[in-house]
Amino acid sequence: SKNLLHSPHPSRAAVLFGCVVASIGAAYLIIHFSYATSTYDATILNDHPVAYWAMDNAANGTEPDLTGHGHTGTYKGGSPTSTTLLDNEPASEFNGTTQYMTVPSSPDFSVPTTGQLTWEAWIRPDTLQYPNSSTGYADFMGKCDQYSPTCEWESRMYDATNSQNRCSRISAYVFNLAAGLGSAADWQPNCNLLQAGQWLHVVGEYQTLTQPPGCNGPQVGGINIWVNGVEWNMADHLQTGCMSQYGITPTTSTSPLVIGTTAFDFWF
Repeated sequence: SKNLLHSPHPSRAAVLFGCVVASIGAAYLIIHFSYATSTYDATILNDHPVAYWAMDNAANGTEPDLTGHGHTGTYKGGSPTSTTLLDNEPASEFNGTTQYMTVPSSPDFSVPTTGQLTWEAWIRPDTLQYPNSSTGYADFMGKCDQYSPTCEWESRMYDATNSQNRCSRISAYVFNLAAGLGSAADWQPNCNLLQAGQWLHVVGEYQTLTQPPGCNGPQVGGINIWVNGVEWNMADHLQTGCMSQYGITPTTSTSPLVIGTTAFDFWF
């Protein structure tokens, strides 16, 4: 699952999403920006994802699931404008205030279905300070549209300047359905490494199949994250990265998958 691509993996921000990948005993959610009908698409689809969105069809109001599994996305809050990826393929640029894409709930998007879920995304934050957030971060994707009682997981990016005096970081969170404190993996480089306008390839993984070294339990499982192919160092952050950090037992809910926000209070 860590090698689905070549590497294992706001104000305005562009978001490209790809797919949830299903393989033996595991489900992987890969959210990428698409390189339409390209070798890149073929590489992703060859991994048999459960969903893959190119994010290049906003003008039509819907985004097809290129896997053929029928997980069609619908744009809300107005159509994103078009931008381009590093290879000049089209991508969607959300306005950071109203625009998002929603996909109906499916067991394919939930950790308990197979005990493992991985999402993958290309994102481009056009600001490192989110003006439409009161908490110092913006969610760029998640399955947690109403918080309690439907919260499963989400992915977020934090302000570069914050009350904790921490460097900007990107996180993969997982929750109990009642929301509250979630367990997470935090990719936090040296300050000033992340830049506004920079394309980032982000991969988050949740699993409840094995206990990572150093996790205290009793909940089994962990969270992992990579940015631009670089894996965070869980050993330096324990108990961060453990499902048991905040007693998380992933559970399936009716929340849709939402891209560009999560619960409509913070916008990417």
